[in-house]
Amino acid sequence: MLTLLAALFPLVSCDSGDIIDKTTAYDSEGHTVKLTVSVAGLDELSDKYTLALATFKSGDNYALTAYNIPATTEDNGAVSIIAPHIDSQVSTVELAVINRLRQRIVTLASINMDDYSDANDTISINAGTVDVRMFSIIQQHVFDMSCIQCHGGNGGNGAANLNLTQGQAFNNLVDIPSTRKEGRFRVVSGAASQSLLHQILAEGGEDILHYNHTEVLSSQFKNDVAAVRTFIDDWINNLKTSQE
Repeated sequence: MLTLLAALFPLVSCDSGDIIDKTTAYDSEGHTVKLTVSVAGLDELSDKYTLALATFKSGDNYALTAYNIPATTEDNGAVSIIAPHIDSQVSTVELAVINRLRQRIVTLASINMDDYSDANDTISINAGTVDVRMFSIIQQHVFDMSCIQCHGGNGGNGAANLNLTQGQAFNNLVDIPSTRKEGRFRVVSGAASQSLLHQILAEGGEDILHYNHTEVLSSQFKNDVAAVRTFIDDWINNLKTSQE
C-alpha cells in the first residue's frame, strides 16, 4: 500500500501551470480528514489535471487546499492521504479532479463538514475504487448524468441514432460520421475543434442542431461548465488518430 501523509502546509505545488494563491487565515486546530481510496487509470489522466483531496468553501469551485494523489500511484493501488487543520470556513472536503488553477472538474466523493461539527477524532472517508480515466469520468459524470435520457437510456439507439450508455458511447462517438450534419464527425480523434461534440457544447453551439446541448451541460455544472468543456476537449485532443 502506498501511503502519503500530506504536509501540514495548506498549498500544494503542481508539476506545471499557474496556481491561484489565496491568502487565508487558518485555524490552528480544526478537523483532520483521512481519505482511503483505490485509484484506477491515474496514468491516463492528462497532466493538466490532478486527483486530490480538496477543501471547498460553499459556493466556491476553487479549492482552498489540495492534497494531491501522486501520478505515480500504482494502478488500482490503495492510497491514504490526510488533510489536517481544516478551517471552519470549509463546507466540503472532496476527492475531486481539479485543474491547474485548482478549479473543480468533478467530485468523486464528498463529505459535508457541518455533519462533523462535533467530531473529535479523525474523520475518515473510504471512497472505494475510483476510475479516473478521462473517458470514464466523461461517461459517468456527463453522459450518464445529462445525456442518456435522450441518447439510449430508455433502450434503443436514442436520438440521432446515438447511444451514449456505458459500453456503447465510445464506439458511437469516436471517428463516427454525424447523422445530422453531413460531412462532420461526432468526435475527430486528436482534433476537438473539428468535432461536432465540441461544437454543440461550445458557446453558440445551441444553433447547430435542433436541441440546446449547451443548456444541458450548464444546468448540471453551472459555474464549472467552461472547465468541463475544456476537460472534454482535452480528452478528444489526446485521442490517437488512426494513423498513429
